[in-house]
Amino acid sequence: MKLKLIKEKKEAGDATSFLFEPEDKLKWQPGQYFFYTLPTESPDNRGVTRYFTISSAPSEEHIMISTRISENSSTFKKSLMNLKAGDEIEASGPDGQFVVDDPKRDLIFIAGGIGITPFRSILVENALNNEKLNVQLLYANKDKHIVFKDELVSLKDRLNLKIDYFISPTHITENSINSEFSILNSQFFISGPNGFVREIRDMVKELGVRKENIKLDFFPGYSIF
Repeated sequence: MKLKLIKEKKEAGDATSFLFEPEDKLKWQPGQYFFYTLPTESPDNRGVTRYFTISSAPSEEHIMISTRISENSSTFKKSLMNLKAGDEIEASGPDGQFVVDDPKRDLIFIAGGIGITPFRSILVENALNNEKLNVQLLYANKDKHIVFKDELVSLKDRLNLKIDYFISPTHITENSINSEFSILNSQFFISGPNGFVREIRDMVKELGVRKENIKLDFFPGYSIF
């Protein structure tokens, strides 16, 4: 399947979003990801294929990739930055189980850095469909450049959404996770760099949350902060 670049837009800090138009209408669940192939001269050892969680909502009808890009980024990301409007990339999918199965449950979303992308998709989709979710979002970031912050603020009034920010060196702790929801009856979604996700997963399990109530979304290639 081919995706045609519509435009790119700068997000907060070093994050950039790339909006693509699919050649055919696609169906996916908010929170899922696609595999993307982008031929690159002299690719690094990770090759020419990556997976990115879709940061757009299905009702928006375009595919959006949101990622952090710096001078030390991979050859894939540098090729992504060099795309011009109208250029195409190959994609396959969707895949992934990081989806809300029961919207009536209390949900605790925990994001580290660019790990906010699947949560944007989930929250925007429910807002566009006028469906309420009971969500507490804990969002940890390396600095004050909060990706999607304005959108998240606007969603608070449309959903039953509470947001707590943790800017480094402040970190999410067990006390942070003790929320107004019943922890043992809530569904946890944890998304971010591998180290962050493992750390928060272990913390949540120490609080007594059962494995079946925890969903994880790893972002390879990123440090914790």
